Amino acid sequence: MLQHILHQAADSALIQFNQLDKISNNVANVNTAGYKGQRFEQYLRVDGNIGGVTRTDTAQGAPLMTQRPLDVAIEGPGYLPVTQPDGTTAYTRDGSFTKNADGYLVTVRGDLVGSGIQLPPYYHKVFVHPNGNIKLQLNAGDELNTIGQLKLVAFTNPEGLESIGGNKLIPTTASGPPELLDLGEEGSLATGNFKQGYLERANISMYHQVDQILRLNASVISNLRVAKYTDDLFRQSVNLRQ
Repeated sequence: MLQHILHQAADSALIQFNQLDKISNNVANVNTAGYKGQRFEQYLRVDGNIGGVTRTDTAQGAPLMTQRPLDVAIEGPGYLPVTQPDGTTAYTRDGSFTKNADGYLVTVRGDLVGSGIQLPPYYHKVFVHPNGNIKLQLNAGDELNTIGQLKLVAFTNPEGLESIGGNKLIPTTASGPPELLDLGEEGSLATGNFKQGYLERANISMYHQVDQILRLNASVISNLRVAKYTDDLFRQSVNLRQ
């Protein structure tokens, strides 16, 4: 019986370290555009031991105005496909774009936006329409020319997406395959749209993270007390036998 209590205390301590890992990762990414917070939830297994599972908060973060033409926030549902250096596709909500040496629109980590959208070396202005159309004005007063379009895809279960680092995700069996969203002519919050000159903040509340750390600290202290009390009982029982 005493050994079982100690075993449960050890399991609980391991889960608390997993919780601390998620909290630390959330705090480290509080300024990462489009980052989605994670939490580690514990539950009681049928064998009486404590288990845990990682959950992702897919709620949208608040918009941050940057006034930078190549910053684009995603409003509503959806993920932006990006092409990685090895040719595979990943998905992100980080819309802080730049131009690479060849003029292609890339993410801050160097992945091609979509399958490749190339901008000329010089232009007057670039406009990103809410439905993802990218239009250029080569010289002041010129007509706007469409050079490409940002796409958005949705997943049946976004929580099932697998993080591969770099603020990127890939689909799994749990998430389901990507489904291209029809943004229409104007885009909408229901189908998703783009907002130029903004970035989506991480959906992390620092107040909530501090509260979680305080709760975790209290739980660790409680576990230590249980372990110490159980160890004292075990020692006393051994002394009685002698």
